[in-house]
Amino acid sequence: MKLLGFCLGLACTLAAVPGRADSLRVTILHTNDVHGWIMSRFAAFHAADPRRAVGGAAAVAAYSKTVKGPKLLLDAGDWFQGTPEGGLRDGRAMAEVFNAVGYDVLEVGNHDFDNGEGTLESIIKDIRAPVLCANVYRGAGERAPECKPWIVKDVAGVKIGIFGLLTTSMKALQFADNIAGLAFRSPVEEAKEDVAALRAQGATVIIALSHLGLERPDGPPFDGDQTLAAQVDGIDLIVGGHSHTALPEGLRDATHGTIIVQAGSELARVGEVSLEIDPASKKVVKSSARLVDLWPDAVGADPAVAKIVASLSSEVKTLFDVVVATAAQPLARARGESPLGDWMADCERQWAHADLALINGGGIRTDIPAGPVTRRQIYEIMPFNNRMVTLVMSGKAVKALLDQAAGRPNSAQISGAKISFHHTSVAGSRVAAVSVAGKPLADSATYRVATIDFLAKGGDGYTAFDLAQSKDFSQTLVRDVLNRCAQKQGLLRTPSGGRLVLLGD
Repeated sequence: MKLLGFCLGLACTLAAVPGRADSLRVTILHTNDVHGWIMSRFAAFHAADPRRAVGGAAAVAAYSKTVKGPKLLLDAGDWFQGTPEGGLRDGRAMAEVFNAVGYDVLEVGNHDFDNGEGTLESIIKDIRAPVLCANVYRGAGERAPECKPWIVKDVAGVKIGIFGLLTTSMKALQFADNIAGLAFRSPVEEAKEDVAALRAQGATVIIALSHLGLERPDGPPFDGDQTLAAQVDGIDLIVGGHSHTALPEGLRDATHGTIIVQAGSELARVGEVSLEIDPASKKVVKSSARLVDLWPDAVGADPAVAKIVASLSSEVKTLFDVVVATAAQPLARARGESPLGDWMADCERQWAHADLALINGGGIRTDIPAGPVTRRQIYEIMPFNNRMVTLVMSGKAVKALLDQAAGRPNSAQISGAKISFHHTSVAGSRVAAVSVAGKPLADSATYRVATIDFLAKGGDGYTAFDLAQSKDFSQTLVRDVLNRCAQKQGLLRTPSGGRLVLLGD
């Protein structure tokens, strides 16, 4: 898919069309990838002012109340996974928060299946607003019963049709048991039918609520929001999620005029789209987008929502706001090998008494700054309920596993081994050399390998784990291993690196 024909914000033709003096303005407020961050906090990642509290559900609710005139508040998925507060009652606590904030429509995300489809269904039943997932099917053409494909909202006399799309990479992103019996249809084909169905129901404005992600020029091709905008006519606005992209003014498709927006992640910002509607045709004649930083000291904090958030935080405070260690230096994530990934892999290998360990960097969700390390921080770097697995593998199977890891060097983190590899070589020939405990890998030898259950079951495309001679699935959570490791070490230091050596390319 070519990432061409797009431009930023107001630079394209459609955005330059002047709105009529008597046009109706509808505001679309949007969030995505909340990941349990319902409370405000000091966020070092927010470069504007890392010393200032930012974000939170109470700030969203307060800002929403300042927006006058017709409006909708939408969310594009991944609700609870990420914080102890979000994970309360298997994510069900988020329904209370969404209801209090006053969301109008929501889309499910891939992580909303983390506790199984049954749990997701119960969360959806507790959310008063409609929840969408048009391209999720069960059986022969029957849509998943827990959510709606689309909805038509009458906003100040304008019929706004909204449909929802979920990424089709679910088999690589979820445990098979969590999505058993579900199929995820092509978003482009689904969208074409959904737009036609919404037009037939009288909708004159069409919004796609998408958890597909935004394509990157340096990333692999997939059917994301830009593909959707370029290949499907009739969509006025795509409210995106999944890729955690902050688009200050949005992107606009040069062919169809569709504007794509996304608000980053973790409720640090809320997106605001202004749609000017012609009163006669009820169609969009002008649109613009911006992001609003959610500084509570500027936008305020809704008291009712703040009370709910405080109550949820108090439930987890005693257990999680406990110091378990001190970090001598920051342990950060990175694309490729990272200090935090090395430390985590070391902890897991030591727990399993294994020869080597392999974990996925995409599962590391935040960094550890220098200073006191709390149980909450350990939870936040590994909020998934992943469990430890120990496998026995031949050297030949280990080499096949590391060859797959070399094909995704931005996600592989290892301990106990060193590999030299070519990232762009064909599968099966990427690895040039492997050593385990300082000795060359022997094809006929056997090795104990530690990993997490998600990968051991083929997640992220790691099919080489199927070559294992045996698999021992424990009930020990990965974050419990990390907690014990931090407590035992007391002072966390940057581990020795140089484990992934990229050759030539």
